[in-house]
Amino acid sequence: MRNAMLMAALLLPLAACRGEHAEPAEERAATPVASTGSTASTGSSAVSPPPGTAPLAVTVKRAGGAELLTVKETDGIVDIALTGAAGKQSVRGEPRDSGKRKYHVGDAAVSFEVKPNEEGGFKLRTADGKLRWKVKITAEKIKISDNEQNDRPFELKAREGDRVKVFAPVDRAVGNVRFDRPASKTEVEDAAGKTLFRVEKTTKSGAYGVLLLDIPPTERAILLAEIMSRGR
Repeated sequence: MRNAMLMAALLLPLAACRGEHAEPAEERAATPVASTGSTASTGSSAVSPPPGTAPLAVTVKRAGGAELLTVKETDGIVDIALTGAAGKQSVRGEPRDSGKRKYHVGDAAVSFEVKPNEEGGFKLRTADGKLRWKVKITAEKIKISDNEQNDRPFELKAREGDRVKVFAPVDRAVGNVRFDRPASKTEVEDAAGKTLFRVEKTTKSGAYGVLLLDIPPTERAILLAEIMSRGR
């Protein structure tokens, strides 16, 4: 007992010393393709923000100020409002015990499902199980492809200066995501540098690069929501 107490007394100052010199979390995870406050899944359960963090809530506007979409996540339920030529469309993703998230478009039956994997990525499928998009997430890039082999993917690649460069197959640059840290503002621009979309009062996220991809709008909105749900 005496030896155990002595060992504990010696370890306490060491732990305190480590705490004083710990590297800040922001510096450890510094990469332009991250951080909305959520965390990536490392298992098969559905992804949702950890307890105590603010729920996901973002509004994307076109450069002229018109609303494009909103994404909200609370308790694992994702709500998307997408504004297009035909008006506003609602999309809701509801978690299941299997770890999947099932998406309804309007009042229709389930149209899409998202199945997470152990690496923090996921697959977006139609309700009948047909693969639409496979998303692979690493610290340096996000790959989005329409096949299991990740062949000829769209890519969101981290760059210096709070920037994410967006590529279409094969390595064709289509634009950038730029995060203005002092203003907490994100701008999405095309390959010519023209701003197409803005997000005010947001955290840094490379997921907004999905807005530049040639993907059906509803699927694009779901991809954006799912990537941001994983804190990227």
